[in-house]
Amino acid sequence: MASAFSHQKRFLVIVILAVSTLLFLLSTQAIATMFGLFKKYDVHLSPEVHGVITKEGKPVVDLEVFRGLTYVGDKELLDKTVTDKNGASSFAEKNIRSRRPSSMFHEARIRQIIDVDYQDTRYLLWATVVTGIAPNIAVSKKLTQLNCDLNDSEEYYEFNNIEYPDDPHGVESICRW
Repeated sequence: MASAFSHQKRFLVIVILAVSTLLFLLSTQAIATMFGLFKKYDVHLSPEVHGVITKEGKPVVDLEVFRGLTYVGDKELLDKTVTDKNGASSFAEKNIRSRRPSSMFHEARIRQIIDVDYQDTRYLLWATVVTGIAPNIAVSKKLTQLNCDLNDSEEYYEFNNIEYPDDPHGVESICRW
């Protein structure tokens, strides 16, 4: 009789432990979800880009334009386009989904590079690091009107950051607005 009782007791302890473990895991999942630890966020890497590339005022045709976007240590996303008969090119808006913004120590920084290679020389059309995961109004405006002449010098520009006024945008570029 004593051995039957110990088997029942042992089975009951195992059931209680299994139920307790299940409840703990479910409550941990609920807490993690409540605080967004497993939630994916929309991250805006780049707005639409529209520009014209010229040399001495004349359109540069069939020139490959490259865009590189990097979000806080992720691998760089690369795409390219080609200028048309007017020297115009464009890139579509680029967004991704990521869990990184849910991290307590996360700093949302996105590196944007747009450049071209022409006659063995690399020209920097746009280089900046943007703060935040939402679109930046001033950056979006600038990137819709990249007017780039390959004879212009590369300059560093600062312009107002509407979303974070204490952190102005800094851009290196041969383009003018």
